[in-house]
Amino acid sequence: MTTEEFLEAAGTRTLVRRHGEGGIPLVMLHGVMSDGTSWEGVADQLASGRTVVLPDLPLHGRTRTEEDFKPDPAGLVTWLEALVDALGADQADLCGLSLGGAVSLHFALDRPGRVRRMVLVDAANVVALDPVYRQFIGEMREKLEAAIGVGVMTSRQCWTEELGFEGAKTAAVDLCADPIVMSVLDYLEQRGIPFEQVMHGLRFLEPVDPGRLPQVSVPTMAIWGSEDPFFPADEALPLLGTIPGARVHVMDGVGHNPVSERPERFVELVQAFLG
Repeated sequence: MTTEEFLEAAGTRTLVRRHGEGGIPLVMLHGVMSDGTSWEGVADQLASGRTVVLPDLPLHGRTRTEEDFKPDPAGLVTWLEALVDALGADQADLCGLSLGGAVSLHFALDRPGRVRRMVLVDAANVVALDPVYRQFIGEMREKLEAAIGVGVMTSRQCWTEELGFEGAKTAAVDLCADPIVMSVLDYLEQRGIPFEQVMHGLRFLEPVDPGRLPQVSVPTMAIWGSEDPFFPADEALPLLGTIPGARVHVMDGVGHNPVSERPERFVELVQAFLG
């Protein structure tokens, strides 16, 4: 059984898709510039004997977010707790990819009693971005800080002309020729997200204090692509190993999205871990 509805959660009208029914819900949180449909290829297989919940995160998909909503770690932890409440659940299992993994990790640290088990998939806040992308984000943050308060909405023109920071200014020849960066600019243009909300969202690219990882008390499994170009596996693995009892699986030859690159293996690992 698959259903779709909107739930009110911390000032957002959150679109939620559900597969299956019964059991502790498995809430699956997608990556940036995506939505809950990104899990559709694995949701039905994971919904045997349980409800799989696929929300569109704030500022993504069809979820509607108020302009005063802050999509920083504190804001999204509050949103996720409100969503679990709206589902009528005391606890949930979490599975998060990239940005969704970052949200899951923050939630498990701040609301451990609300999580039964957690799966981190190439989570965005375990290690720092690759240095090239980190430079781009740093320049973006600097220019956005100067622009906040002028009431300008994000758009391709803002990035390339009005803000004019180095990464976007060299669009056709330097980093912005990167398809990921161009996708980000396209997304910001389409959504028209206020600068301040973009600034808050960039905080999810800041690694969690490594000293907090041993404080994770929720049973955790991490799945990582050996060839992740953004969050290198060789840097992530030592840190993931500090999470008490964590199971860590590296998928050889896989990049940033094991869910789409190796769906059968992903489902097998998650089913075995969640029980």
